This record gives sequence, structure tokens and C-alpha cells, in this order.
Amino acid sequence: MHLSALNYFFILSVALLFSPNIHAQEILQKTSFNFGGYIKTDLLNTWYNNGDVDDRAAIRDFHIPGQIPVGEQNRNYDLDYNIKESRFNFDVTTTLLGKEVHGFLELDFLLPNQGDEKVSNSFNPRIRHFYFEWDKFTIGQTWSTFMIVLLPDEIDFTGAMDGLVFNRQPLIRYKTNNWWFSLENPETTVVPLNSSAIEVADADILPDLVVRKNFNGKWGNWAAAGIIRTLSKSSDNMQRRALGYGITTGGKLKIGQKDDDLRIMLTAGQGLGRYLAVNFIAGATTDEDNHLNTIGSLNGYIAYNHYWQPKLSSSFSISGFKASNYKNDVNQNLNNSSYSISGNLKYDPINVLRFGIEYMYGYRELLNGVNGSFHRVQLAAKYTFGYRNSATYEKD
Repeated sequence: MHLSALNYFFILSVALLFSPNIHAQEILQKTSFNFGGYIKTDLLNTWYNNGDVDDRAAIRDFHIPGQIPVGEQNRNYDLDYNIKESRFNFDVTTTLLGKEVHGFLELDFLLPNQGDEKVSNSFNPRIRHFYFEWDKFTIGQTWSTFMIVLLPDEIDFTGAMDGLVFNRQPLIRYKTNNWWFSLENPETTVVPLNSSAIEVADADILPDLVVRKNFNGKWGNWAAAGIIRTLSKSSDNMQRRALGYGITTGGKLKIGQKDDDLRIMLTAGQGLGRYLAVNFIAGATTDEDNHLNTIGSLNGYIAYNHYWQPKLSSSFSISGFKASNYKNDVNQNLNNSSYSISGNLKYDPINVLRFGIEYMYGYRELLNGVNGSFHRVQLAAKYTFGYRNSATYEKD
């Protein structure tokens, strides 16, 4: 496919944004470009059994365990049509100093600060990923190394969120064979004594350290990762610190002769906080002496994806989260546990086009036993697109 002069100029201009300065004597033999993404329309019909949520609450777009309303006896129904999950991405790959360089940018429209449904539904784009890879290094913002990027094949944006490690952040990652090592952005979240609100301490002094090992074979793929982090909070002109740590493991196992698979994830630790289930719990609480007491957690999910026919498939999942090691003096309105179950039917007439319907049930419970739940039926239509090209540059 030939490019028009305007399109060629646009692609070349964007590529230069990703490419560092090149010495005059160097030759860039070839640069490849890829523009892609998908357009997705979601129709969400949700019945909240124990209250309602704000019009701008993110749970109206996808499952967030910590936002399930609890305690009230009245039921509420919300109908939401949106295209916010739709996304664009652009990447460029070239060779510099004898090593391949890959830059990647991705945007979507979830969690906007502006925009509403009154007239234009004009929601702001947000950065998901923006990083580059050079040789064995990854530098920039992308999925945490502690997150094994393996989600159920569901209609919901994230699916079994209760059981996930889910985190994107700036990092420096080094890969060697199947081992990954990374230093990542630290951010301590704390619930002060007698409060139920999660606060950002903003007093971190050391990056989070993650080590990971990946396994691959004809049977599927698996990974295990460990994290050590220092939680920090300033109080009374003193630095309060506590050690956080955890381990996660999971993977996708091929089942039978079709494309069926079983996906499993399990995570446990102390002080993991924001890494799990979209900040369902904080990393720590404070006591009367302003000491940090880390919160323990155990969460995971299991999902089975089955093909009824080559173009017709379903995914079924169950996920759960349980907090532990809260001190006796903490606010009893803190999150304690959650779980969700879901099942769907997906029809892919061709590999870039999908139509689907999904049912999800979600449950949340506080330390004092107060709870809430919801039922959701979601319909979606999704078109995935992409375009590749390359250009060659020679020395003047």
C-alpha cells in the first residue's frame, strides 16, 4: 500500500519524536511504524442492591470492587452507553548504535476529568503506556513487572478485578533470558487512625524492587514475581517506615485440541496496597503512635475460556480478595473482602470484529460486616484495526 505525501510526512514526524539524536556518521537502515488500536462500544445495565453511585464513578464503566455501594437497603438501576475503552496506539522500531530501539505510546478515554453525557460525550484522552525499549532495557511507563499481564477474555474492561495485580507506572526494567529485574515508582497509601479514607503519603525515598521469572512451553506460559517495597510516611517531623513484600504467580494453560485455555492468578503479601484490585485496600494503617502497620492480603482468580465453535466462545471466571492483619483499633468501615463471578458469550465473525454479551455479579464487605452487591449485563461491539509500514533512511 502506497502512502500519500501527507501521510508519509505525518508518520516520519511522529517517528522522530521517539528517536534520539543520531550522530551524523550513523545510518538508520530501516524504521518500522505501526498504528493501531480498537473501537469499542459498551452498553452497561447495572442493578445495585445496596445504594447507588455517583454519575462519574469509574464503576459505571468497569468493575472496581472498592466502589460497590454497601449498607443501604434500596436498589438502584443505572444504564450507561459509552466508547471510553476505545484506544489508539503507535509504535516505532529502528536500530541505533547496533541495538534495536522500540518506542510505544497508547491512549484511551477512561477515567476522564472532563466530559459528560449531556450533549457531546467529549471525554479526554489519557496516557496508558509511554515507554521505549533499547537492548535489554525498558524505560518509561508501562505495566508493572509485578503484574503478570494475563486477564480473562471478558467483555468488561478488566474482568476479574478482585483477583488481579493491576498497575501501570514509570519504571526501569532489565531483561536477561527469562529473568526480569526492575526499579519502579514508589507510592505509599495509608489509612490514618479513625479514618476510612485512603491517603497518599508522598514521602517515599526508595523505589519498589521487583524480580520476575517467566516460563514458556507448548503447554502455555507461566510467571512468578516477587516485590519488596519501603512504605514511608512523614509524621511529627519524623519518617515512619515499614517493609512491604509479596509474591504473585499465574499463567495460561492450554486445554484440549481447540484454543481453550485455563487462566490462573494468585497473589499474597504484606503492604501491597495499590498494586491489588485497583487500590481496594491501602498499604498500611497508622496507630496512635503514628507507626505504620502493613495490611496483609490474599487474592486471585481462575478463568476458563472455551470455544463452542471456531467463531463462538465463552469465558467463565471467579475472583476474590481477602484482607488480613488489620489492627484492632482500625476503623471498621475499611474494606475486608470482595469477590465476583462472570460469564459471557462472544461472537467473532472475523478476527478483528467481536460482538458479545456478559453477566457479572460483584460483592463487597467491610470489616464490620456491612456489605453490598450488584448485577450487571453488558453488551459490546469491538473493531480492532492496525496499519504497518516502514521507511529507509541513508546518510547524506
